[in-house]
Formats: sequence, structure tokens, C-alpha cells
Amino acid sequence: MDDILAEVKRSLEIESDEKLDSQLKDFINRISKQLCVRLGFLTKVPDDLNYIVVECAIKRFNRKGNEGMASYAQEGETISYGNLLDEFMDDIVAYKENEKSKCVPRRGVMTVI
Repeated sequence: MDDILAEVKRSLEIESDEKLDSQLKDFINRISKQLCVRLGFLTKVPDDLNYIVVECAIKRFNRKGNEGMASYAQEGETISYGNLLDEFMDDIVAYKENEKSKCVPRRGVMTVI
């Protein structure tokens, strides 16, 4: 998680701050749990999909103060919020299909002597 936290902080240009670190860790934990559920109740996010956690943590941080809103409008500017992981559903499905193809049992030939 430290690598993910460091990447999120670099992307957001945040210096060390214990309060923000705790908040970002909470975001990372919740997003990781949501992603694990969508991946079929895995216990850990696969390393290949950590970028999803990073991107969603950044999005979640930028939403602070607008929790629960579907959209926000002010002076001609409109912001719409979707579910954090929806943008990555194609990636999640592709990962699951790839993992499934690795687990297909092969039929062997048995010879009785």
C-alpha cells in the first residue's frame, strides 16, 4: 500500500502530512475492497490492477466535500460524478477473462496397460 500511497501523493503533488496520509490510506483501502469484490471477492488487488486503485484514489480525493452528489453546477460549470470503478469495468472484465482462460482444465489422455 505504501507504493500506491506514494504514487497518489506524487500525482496530487502532496507533501507528507499525517492527516492527509491517513485519509488517502482510507480511500485506498475502500477502493481496494470494492475492486476485490468486482474481481470475484479476491483478498488482494492484483499488482497488474494497482493503477485502478491509484486513479480512483485521486478521483475520490478530488471529490472531497461533494460526497454523495451525482452532479454539481455553478456559474455555467457542471461536474458529473459516476461510480469510481465504472470507468475501469472494461479493464476489470478483461482481467477476469484472462484469469479464467489460465484456469481452463486441459483434457489429457489416459492409457491403461
